Amino acid sequence: MNHQLNTLEEIHATLTSLRQQVTGRRKFPKELWSTIIRLTKTYSIAEISQRLEISPAYLKRKIHQSQPSPSLDFQEISIQGPNLGTVVIELDSSSGLRAKIQGPVSCLSCLQSLFGK
Repeated sequence: MNHQLNTLEEIHATLTSLRQQVTGRRKFPKELWSTIIRLTKTYSIAEISQRLEISPAYLKRKIHQSQPSPSLDFQEISIQGPNLGTVVIELDSSSGLRAKIQGPVSCLSCLQSLFGK
């Protein structure tokens, strides 16, 4: 793929050409999938799937696979002051998921059993 594909019609023509090539198992190039996924910002999944003759479920899976995995950031916090008997654990993921665990220091022992350390 030497040129940038920008429209559904251009991608459809490219897919038609690739589908006509008999090379055993067909896999579309990653660059082509990137372009198709980029078009989901302009067109609906249903419209893209219908025009390009791709299963909507398969397209959704490709979109999901193209997204980076959410990660958690851990920060070390020292316990100081009058709340020595209380612990607060806050988790933030890059996908926006947030969790907060608050309780007595003794609740750390249950976390130890969860992680096996």
